[in-house]
Amino acid sequence: MLGYESVFVPDHVVVPLEFTSKYPGTEDGSFPYPRPTRLYDPFVVLAMVAQATTRIRLGTAIFLLGLRHPLIAARTLTTLDVLSGGRVIFGVGVGWLTEEFDALGIDPHTRFSRLEEAATAIRRLWAETEPSFEGHHVRFPPVDFEPKPRTSPHPPILFGGDSMPALRRAVAFGDGWISGGTSGVEDVAARVQQITKMRDEVAGPTNGPFDITVLFPDPSPDELESLESIGVHRVVVMPGANGRNASDVIERFRATADTVRGIEWVRPN
Repeated sequence: MLGYESVFVPDHVVVPLEFTSKYPGTEDGSFPYPRPTRLYDPFVVLAMVAQATTRIRLGTAIFLLGLRHPLIAARTLTTLDVLSGGRVIFGVGVGWLTEEFDALGIDPHTRFSRLEEAATAIRRLWAETEPSFEGHHVRFPPVDFEPKPRTSPHPPILFGGDSMPALRRAVAFGDGWISGGTSGVEDVAARVQQITKMRDEVAGPTNGPFDITVLFPDPSPDELESLESIGVHRVVVMPGANGRNASDVIERFRATADTVRGIEWVRPN
């Protein structure tokens, strides 16, 4: 009961033993995680978190939607949202590891349009009585898709990525933006400003609030306050610890962040 609002988990299906793709989170593009890398299905992990809690929200950061058929993804996601009482935040992205797409027999060059089509198809499944879709990558006839999500009108879809095309995609197709990792508050402020300008110019899928979620590994109290002041709604921290040490690090960060004025902490169970 430390007051965290949400928990986010990453997603990969497989990491090839050899690849030349550059990891976007490091300056030289090197992969920062040990090999072999342990991978878990994000929805199964979040289902376990949901079972052990009552209020904390359940997010993906980010889910590689272009690797999945939207009918399958929507069914799993809707199940999690209904059984958790409407706590899902759906963070999606195109992915950077092109060899992962190759391993699954998917042309990595199509991952951008696949993501856009899949997100659009999932919205229809959630919103329409007899949804159907006819796209370049995804096609299905009118289907019966029940139940609908518990979240009204549906779980927010946050589009990830920091490039200008990624920001445009978030505005055009999403209910919000989730960063891919940042280099500082000024970096976030510049992107929030760009998103605000784009939203004034382009009509997105909704006219409602636009969620700004930022992955910021270890922000100071001053940085948290600055992020709030520029319009960030949620900061996803990464303690940099695992095993038994993780709990201590998470508790210490919560105590530090509590000094920030204006931050309203929930009390999840």
